[in-house]
Amino acid sequence: MRTILVFDDDSGEAANAEEFALAIAKKAKADLLVLNLVSEEKLKASKCLVEAGAHRNAGINFREAPIDLDDEFKPVRWDVDASAYSEKDIAELVIRKDIWLMIKGIETHITHQLLCNINIQSVINRVGCPLLLIPDNYKKRNFENVAYAVDMRYCRRSVLKFLIEFTRDYEANLILEHLSAKNLPPLDEKYAMSLFENEIASQASYDRIYFNNIRERNLNVAIGVIINDLQADLLALVNHRFHFEEIFGRAIESCMPENIPVPVMVFPL
Repeated sequence: MRTILVFDDDSGEAANAEEFALAIAKKAKADLLVLNLVSEEKLKASKCLVEAGAHRNAGINFREAPIDLDDEFKPVRWDVDASAYSEKDIAELVIRKDIWLMIKGIETHITHQLLCNINIQSVINRVGCPLLLIPDNYKKRNFENVAYAVDMRYCRRSVLKFLIEFTRDYEANLILEHLSAKNLPPLDEKYAMSLFENEIASQASYDRIYFNNIRERNLNVAIGVIINDLQADLLALVNHRFHFEEIFGRAIESCMPENIPVPVMVFPL
């Protein structure tokens, strides 16, 4: 059984991500493990949150609570008090519970003081499953075009395998967006297509996988093309490789880069 882990710091973006996680759980037939990262005492002491903690079950470890959904598949939810957890503790939990996907809400513009100091970059650096970042103002609950931004010369089969499984659940298109890594020459169109057809598509076991050879060298312009012109509603990147560091820098901060309005799935290195 797949399990999705959701980070809950009682913020608006976390609430949005939790709703998003429910939608994914229904599609993927996965259960939910919600990490409550902020203690009840800290919530009550905070003046910026109203009715803080009303939705949580403090101090409960892995308490099963069926989610009331109309669909045939009903995920099971566990709420875990993780207010005293370090990044290492969270990573160990992810590995021990064989978490399939982590989900975290992220602000598009900084609007509030954080109640939790968990460094999400430190967590993803330690685990083997991807992290899905959900912008706080992103309300769509489905995926139609999933874009994997990669230099085709370094396309990872493990990433491709996960994305195929993920997009198949949504009957979505999976598009490999070739963006040549910095200081590497662009791929010739004919060679790029041959590489895609012979090395990737022929072994992908999915009939909705496609390819674009984007020759634009300005990454911000290229990402704009992928999201706005090619209508990607999810962007996949690999942690600390090529385009990830050009977009996020060395680490994921508390705010999404301003040119990325869609969810981003970050795969471990």
